[in-house]
Amino acid sequence: TKDMHTYDDNCEFHISNLYDNMDHYFLIHLINWFCAALIVRDYYILHFWSILDEIIELSWQHILPHFAECWWDHILMDLIMTNTVAIIIGVELTKVLGLKQFDWLGRKGKKSIGDWDFWKCHRRFGGVCYMFIVIISNFLTGFFMISALWIPPKNAMNPVRLLLWFLLAAISFGELHDDIETWG
Repeated sequence: TKDMHTYDDNCEFHISNLYDNMDHYFLIHLINWFCAALIVRDYYILHFWSILDEIIELSWQHILPHFAECWWDHILMDLIMTNTVAIIIGVELTKVLGLKQFDWLGRKGKKSIGDWDFWKCHRRFGGVCYMFIVIISNFLTGFFMISALWIPPKNAMNPVRLLLWFLLAAISFGELHDDIETWG
């Protein structure tokens, strides 16, 4: 809509453009990835997910114009300044709080990527694939719903939807990890 801020109208790499794009989505990225880190608790999965989100935005920007961003917005604002910072703070906080760290890929004690349990265990491979299907579905559903129903980006329904997602995910991700580790 005409009232929505666009993120690809001036892609000149300049500090004023960076500041112009530090809006509510900047804060939402920080909060979203901090909460995701509290739930997922695995740097590898979180960073892969972060990159995957940006690839999805690039792939769907022809249908969802709000996904259209300048190159520096994807790389600097999203991946580096918000996602990575929030992921590090969130995962480190889980360590400080003594929460169980999840090893979704089965990396611990392995010398090379080829030795990871992810490649050798069908339940781990399936669990991680299932997790990403749910994550991608939730990500796209939120934005398609906003677009299809003409819901303004600053509507209260958006943070309520995310809060509900994180409350449910906090339980289900822990159970999924326990199932992967102990099943069969």
